[in-house]
Amino acid sequence: NLTTSPSPHHTTPRHTTPVLLAQNTDVEGDEFYTWDLSGDALESSSTANVEPLPIWDATDNATGSSHDIQYVSTEEVGVDGYLVINNNLDKLFLYNSNGTVKWEYTPSYINDVDGEIHFNHAQIAYDKDGELSVFVSVRDMSCIAKLNFTSGAELWKLGGLYSDFNVTDLDGHRYVVGDGHGAFTHQHNAEYIGDGKFALFDNGYNGSLPAVRDSRMVIMDVDEVNREATITWEWQTGVHALIFGDADPLPTGNMVGTFWPATVHPNSSDIRESFEASAVEVTHTGSTAWMLGVKGTGMSADSAYDRYDQEAPVGWAFYSIERFYTSLLIKGATMDTSSGMVSFSVYNTYRQQFDLSATAVITCGGATVTKPIMIAAHWQETKVSQAFEDMGSSCEVSVSTQDHSVSATLSSDTSSGPSPSAAGSGSGDGYGQQAEQASPHTRR
Repeated sequence: NLTTSPSPHHTTPRHTTPVLLAQNTDVEGDEFYTWDLSGDALESSSTANVEPLPIWDATDNATGSSHDIQYVSTEEVGVDGYLVINNNLDKLFLYNSNGTVKWEYTPSYINDVDGEIHFNHAQIAYDKDGELSVFVSVRDMSCIAKLNFTSGAELWKLGGLYSDFNVTDLDGHRYVVGDGHGAFTHQHNAEYIGDGKFALFDNGYNGSLPAVRDSRMVIMDVDEVNREATITWEWQTGVHALIFGDADPLPTGNMVGTFWPATVHPNSSDIRESFEASAVEVTHTGSTAWMLGVKGTGMSADSAYDRYDQEAPVGWAFYSIERFYTSLLIKGATMDTSSGMVSFSVYNTYRQQFDLSATAVITCGGATVTKPIMIAAHWQETKVSQAFEDMGSSCEVSVSTQDHSVSATLSSDTSSGPSPSAAGSGSGDGYGQQAEQASPHTRR
């Protein structure tokens, strides 16, 4: 049970090729690893350089889980280390590289709530107002919690029985504080994606079947001042994924996610219910860019079968999914001869949690401008523009960071689309629109 997460090694002299791996503590061996994706590892299925990551000594009383691990640097939070969730899924620890606990969080309600807490995602990031915060997905309470990193105090809960927010679902239904019901239930990988927005996988499950709703990927806008949250986008999977699942925004405006059906219908023409696990990329209008289905146990080739034990899937399942690129992305580059303006958007190779320093170099008509830029966190759009008096017939643009670079050539009669390493197309976040609903299922 390994969970992968790209390691944001971008503000210290490290490469961006390592991936961090988190493992259950009841599996033999160390709990955390680095996986080097450089060189042949990207091209060969037989090459995998996985090394133990000695965050702490095995004799310590500290624990970790396979749910999450995030690297942070001294420049970002004052500590060079790793944020992890403990094995009981109810505490957070930030360890430095020597294995010393530098920050920890135990919820005040740890002994008061009915049932488990179940942290399944934790993230250190700056909020919309620039305050260093920790966002936690609390599955069994069907909520997202926000903590102040400096004080460790909980600032609010969003969703579930103890919500501090009213939440309006995509269909207009408003769940008000004190209702005891919420717009999402038993979610996974709820994550802050910048500008007051959150992405999450709503399992739509509340501890028993039938489920509350089909599982879905969700984008939600959050107004912290007025304590109002609004689901602005969804893509319904058409199946019930009792646990696990992911929903991540991409630079193209698409969403990539994972899910699995609690009941498999092997004869169905719908890949979502005929395979035991699925990964998918969808556009902001709900169209499918691609979908991957995995057959695992093959318990039945002819008739429907349940493939879960209590809540856990039997056979294959994806806990989460991450997109990354091998170079920076330049998107929507244009050369406007009438205004003398060159403009483009740039994105990092992976969805980093903090703004990233970079340098843009733009050459037009023999003139070169070099300017520092900050690539926005969470794959938010970073726009770059520069005016020239004499543009000539072509322009060259390039962006470089400590580890990567990308360039594009523009001519007076053409404009550049996404750079070759960028899949898909589109502009803006696109999350103000409702996705098309899942296609009907013949079993209903």
